[in-house]
Amino acid sequence: MAYAIAWGVYLLLAGLLQFGFERYLSSYITSRRLRIGLRALLAVVLFTPGILPSAAGLYVVPACIGVLFNLLSHSGIGLMKALLPLLLSTTVVFGVLYLRESRDSQPA
Repeated sequence: MAYAIAWGVYLLLAGLLQFGFERYLSSYITSRRLRIGLRALLAVVLFTPGILPSAAGLYVVPACIGVLFNLLSHSGIGLMKALLPLLLSTTVVFGVLYLRESRDSQPA
């Protein structure tokens, strides 16, 4: 039960951070491409799930929290395993954004 409550609190706060960036900070960025890129990067970092092995089993955690945990515990292979979902989702999101931008910029 506490695990589900923790996830709920995290998702609520991550959503508020994303909303705050969208509402208050993105208006100061004049470049459209940079604004979209930063929005996508923030969403990827906040909402990508990762897996953290434990003695009790595997836990699904936010990937950024898993990376920080492995960084603080000095686990080299664990850090690479925690970084993999972030790298994969970043590649997919920015690949889709690149394809969309290149398709929009081509003359008809």
